[in-house]
Amino acid sequence: MPPPNTSYQGSAANATKAAKFINANPLAPIADPFSGDVADDGAAAARTELANNINTRMEAAVGDIREKYEAGRGGRDDDVDRAPTGTSYREQQAERAAAREKIETEEEEGRRARAEAAGAVAVARDAALAHLRDGDADEDSEDEYDRLLDDLEDDPAVQVMRQKRLEELQKDQAVRAENLARGHGQYRTISQDEFLKECIASTYVACHFFSGDFKRCEIMDHHLQMIARQHIECKFIRIDASKTPFFVSKLAIQTLPTLLVFKGGKVVSTLTGFEGLAQNPADPDRWHTGRLQQWLAETGAVDYTVPDEEVKEEMERMGIRVHGSIYGSELGGYDSDGD
Repeated sequence: MPPPNTSYQGSAANATKAAKFINANPLAPIADPFSGDVADDGAAAARTELANNINTRMEAAVGDIREKYEAGRGGRDDDVDRAPTGTSYREQQAERAAAREKIETEEEEGRRARAEAAGAVAVARDAALAHLRDGDADEDSEDEYDRLLDDLEDDPAVQVMRQKRLEELQKDQAVRAENLARGHGQYRTISQDEFLKECIASTYVACHFFSGDFKRCEIMDHHLQMIARQHIECKFIRIDASKTPFFVSKLAIQTLPTLLVFKGGKVVSTLTGFEGLAQNPADPDRWHTGRLQQWLAETGAVDYTVPDEEVKEEMERMGIRVHGSIYGSELGGYDSDGD
């Protein structure tokens, strides 16, 4: 009796195991759990059956993805929190747009109401001033003016406008206090080791590279000292160029005085010497503080507007210097006026 065909029996057993595994694990990882090189018809049948099952599952998955894309769901479930193009997502976006439009409408109505209230206050004030100026104010008109002001005090729009203004003032005070804590409002001399820290600690920084041997650096110091006290929005510092060779080389400084304006730690403008500041080319050292303020304002470092003639006249009547002081080279000192 011939010996049993053990190779055939083994391959048949393997095929049966493969079929059972596939039927019991329709979503199992795509891998062949039966490793080994069994080169017979039974093993080939098992591999073929497994491959067919894999292909069937892949075709079903691809078809499902295609249906989702065609439905506009981006290959994902129509989830409000996730789907970028689904129906629920579009509805949610429409609701958000409507809410934003409502908020904008309410804000516009509030601005209009505040403007109307401010206009009413201005009309009442102008009327009262006109009465006083013309000399025809009487007790009744003054009482009427007081009643009008009382009514405005109770107007919700006026109260909203007052509250908004109060919040703006509080914010300005907080910014001012923060700037003062960072060294604003004064003109300080720093060392090379402090340079980077000082330049990145504030939004705007004006740094004067000076030499104690140069008279023009003294002139620049005089004007910057005055400006630093007036403009808290910018930090003003000075550094001895002879003691900071690294930054002199890095910033390509070749002339003294040089004034650099930093914004966010980066140089945004450079003033070399007194370029563009002199009132008279024959006397380049004689210029008023307002000229330097104007240059700084153009860089964005300070808030400064050149006064017009009407404002100048009013300032002169009040005893306020219009331009600041001038260093007169022929005088060997400082003059109090720019004219």
